Amino acid sequence: MSHLESIGFKVNSAEEFEALVSKVFEQGESVEVEGGKYVVYTDNSAAQIYAQVDNSGEFMGFMPFYDAKNERTVHIQGSIKNDDATVLDTRYQVMSSENTYPFVFDAVNAKQRVLEAGTVSLPFVAFPTEIAYFATAEAFMHEFPELSTTYFIPVGLMTPEGGANPNPEPYAMFIGQIKSLELKKNELSGGEFYVLELSALDGDITVVVAKEALGAEPEVGAFVNGVFWMGAKV
Repeated sequence: MSHLESIGFKVNSAEEFEALVSKVFEQGESVEVEGGKYVVYTDNSAAQIYAQVDNSGEFMGFMPFYDAKNERTVHIQGSIKNDDATVLDTRYQVMSSENTYPFVFDAVNAKQRVLEAGTVSLPFVAFPTEIAYFATAEAFMHEFPELSTTYFIPVGLMTPEGGANPNPEPYAMFIGQIKSLELKKNELSGGEFYVLELSALDGDITVVVAKEALGAEPEVGAFVNGVFWMGAKV
């Protein structure tokens, strides 16, 4: 599933993608930064797109996001290499609040604030690349007896063979229990998506997922498991 689908944007062709980009530039807010600017479109559903434009006016791409209000505390270790980065991208490695595990995230508005090593609280949002819903902890443990209902694995720091990834990526595999949820409708495209606030190991995480991708009508107290792209606003 695409990150756009996870926040209700329906893009099924090159023409629809171009139309979406045009809407972003027509209705978005420009934020000037060193190296260019972000054009930020915020839908009434709180779905967002951060478009990037360099100093010569060239469109460089964009990141979908969600205007989450909840924050979690992490310890910044520093920025890391990203071979695909534009001049407006920054990728960070952090430790969880209790120093239980590291993970990597992309900063969608990276040049608005440079993060130095230290402790910060940021609004994190996880976009699924794989996701599964479990009504109970027992249902999850039946399918994954080798895991626990509080695990978090920073898969972006690993190669498929289990070694250290020389090009760390902002992906994590984890499970969380639903604390609250809301069904949203993207007003620009009409797509519906869930915003799930999960209680996870060492902190809460906001997860966004297309309604049809979840495969169930979620309930508070149930569990969501999967692989997620990790993003945050700085």
